[in-house]
Amino acid sequence: MHRRSDSFKRKKTVANDPKLTPTQAEIMRWLSKGWDARVSHGDVVEINGKKVCRLSTMTALEKRGLVYRDADTKLWAATEAGRALNRT
Repeated sequence: MHRRSDSFKRKKTVANDPKLTPTQAEIMRWLSKGWDARVSHGDVVEINGKKVCRLSTMTALEKRGLVYRDADTKLWAATEAGRALNRT
């Protein structure tokens, strides 16, 4: 019998939005506090000098309308919908 590998397990979700992965939720916590995200090199995205995710993660958040990328500075920031996720 074939055992299911750990890499194929379902991703955990976050209570405030069941469609966000833990990585996406962490990024949204930073961005909702006013931090910006940028591509440091290749497809690595940094917030405050810390590598937090890949470009594909930011693209997924952008498609959901939670972040936007400034055309001039190339930085991502949270939209109003993204900031609303972490309001208490």
